[in-house]
Amino acid sequence: MRGHFIAILVWLGLIGAGYVAFRHFDRASSEITGCDGPQASREVLVPASRDGHFYLDGAVNGTAVRFLVDTGASYVTIGAADAVKAGVSGGRPAVFNTAAGRVEGRLVPAQTVRVACFEISGISVAANPGLEDMALLGQNFLRRFEVTQTRQTLRLRPRTPAEK
Repeated sequence: MRGHFIAILVWLGLIGAGYVAFRHFDRASSEITGCDGPQASREVLVPASRDGHFYLDGAVNGTAVRFLVDTGASYVTIGAADAVKAGVSGGRPAVFNTAAGRVEGRLVPAQTVRVACFEISGISVAANPGLEDMALLGQNFLRRFEVTQTRQTLRLRPRTPAEK
């Protein structure tokens, strides 16, 4: 009986250590660089997440959202709940062709989008009622940057006025 108890404690210890290690390495791999120091706002480096996608924390009209970089999305897109929180209302009806099919939503001009240390005002934001828990960073934001992607890193560098 005592041997079983020791085995259970060892397994629980290994599971706990694995959890702590996973949380440490997962957090370390999601840190972006480039918003601090002398090169601040000149470029941002985003490491790929474990699923191979690139995620950035940001905001729409000051409301925090988690962006998935989606080069196939035409617009910065947020879900209905985030649209309400961010005050993204009005605009014009729009139909979006998504991976899940056609979705009716709204396209709202003149919003402010911040990603890492970059902020763009006067940008249109799509409100997609079918999108939950994630926002999409689309081309209307990305085209203002030189975007370079390797297998493990996404680099965003603001374009100069001549490059736009």
